[in-house]
Amino acid sequence: MLDLPKPLTAQIERHGAGLSILVIRLGAMGDIVRTLPAVRLVRFALPDARIHWLAWEPWCPLLAHHPDLDGVVAIPRAAIRAQAKAPSRWADLAGATRRLTKEIRGLEAALVLDFHGDLRSALLGRLSGAPVRLGYEGHQQKEGNRLLTTHRVPPGDRRTPRLERNLDLVRALGLPVRPIPDAGIDIDEVAVAEARTFAPGEYAILSPGASSRQAYKKPPAPLFAAAARRLRRAMVTPVVVHGPGEADDAAAVLAASEGAAILAPPTGLMTLAALLSGARLFVGGDSGPLHLACGVGCPVVGIYGPTDPVVNTPWNVPFETVSPVGKRYTGIKSIDRSAAGFEGISDAMVARAVEAVLSRPRSTDQVLE
Repeated sequence: MLDLPKPLTAQIERHGAGLSILVIRLGAMGDIVRTLPAVRLVRFALPDARIHWLAWEPWCPLLAHHPDLDGVVAIPRAAIRAQAKAPSRWADLAGATRRLTKEIRGLEAALVLDFHGDLRSALLGRLSGAPVRLGYEGHQQKEGNRLLTTHRVPPGDRRTPRLERNLDLVRALGLPVRPIPDAGIDIDEVAVAEARTFAPGEYAILSPGASSRQAYKKPPAPLFAAAARRLRRAMVTPVVVHGPGEADDAAAVLAASEGAAILAPPTGLMTLAALLSGARLFVGGDSGPLHLACGVGCPVVGIYGPTDPVVNTPWNVPFETVSPVGKRYTGIKSIDRSAAGFEGISDAMVARAVEAVLSRPRSTDQVLE
C-alpha cells in the first residue's frame, strides 16, 4: 500500500463512505475489459464509494448499466477531432469542452485511478480536481503522464501481464486483488435475442479482424481455416464474426475454410458479447474480442505473432496461446512487432491448441496467480 493522505485512508477504512472515485481508461475494447476486474475489486472492497468511469464514446456500451459503476462519462473523440480540424467549428469545440469539464468537475472525485497512463488521461485527471491521482512510474506511463499524477506505483517487469499491471493500482490502495472476477458486463436481452438468431447449437467464434491502426495483429486466414476444420471434426460450428471494416478479413477466412466455417452478420459490440458468452471457444489474435471473450467466460485460443503472449495473455478462462517457435519477446511493443509476424506458426499448432481447449470443460481452470 502506498503512503496515502490520511483523509483518503480513513475513507478506505470506512469501506468508501463519502469517497468519489474517477476511473480513467479511455479505450480500447480489450484494455477496458482488462481494467474491469481491477475496478470490480475496488467496488467489492469499497461498497459505499461512488465510482465513475471516463472513456471514449464508442466503448461506453461495455460500461453502461454495469452493476459496479455509478456512471460513465463518454468523451466524443470523433466529434472533438472533427471540430478541432475545422476553424468554423471551434466555437462548438469550446462549448463541448466546457460541458465536459463541468460534468467531470461535478463528480467531485477525491481519487483518480489512471489506468490509461498517457498525457490525455493525466490532463483529464488533473481537470477533475481530485487531490489524489494514482498512476504509474517508468515505462508503464508515457508522454509525461507521471508529472500530473500525485502517487505512482513502480513499473515492474516489462513482461508483466496487462491485467496484473491494472491490479497494481488496487494493491496500492491496500485492497485485495484475489480472486480475480470476470468483467461483469451487463449484456441486455436485445443483444442476447439477436445473438440467438444465428447461434447454431454448439458453436465457436472466429474473429479475424482488427482496427486499421492494429492491422499487424491479424493472423493469416489459413490459421483460422485450420481451427475451423478441427472444430468441425468436433461437431462445433465455427462462426466467423466481423465488425466495421472487417468484411474482407471475414471473407478471406470463409474462403480458406472451404465450407467449414459460416459467416455471421455484421456484429455490434454487445451482440458480440452475447455470442461470446454462449460460445464453446474463441479463436483470434491479440485483440479486443479476445479479451472480451475472457471477460464473459469464453475459453480462448490466442494466436500471437508481433505482440507478446505474456503481456497480453488470456485470463480467467481455459486457454491456449500459439506463437512463433523460438521467438523471444521483450514486452517492448516496437521491438516485438519488428522482430517477426506470424511466420513460424503452423496450421497444426493452431489445430492442436483448439483440441487442447476443447478437451477441457467450459469453466475457469487457468488463471493468473
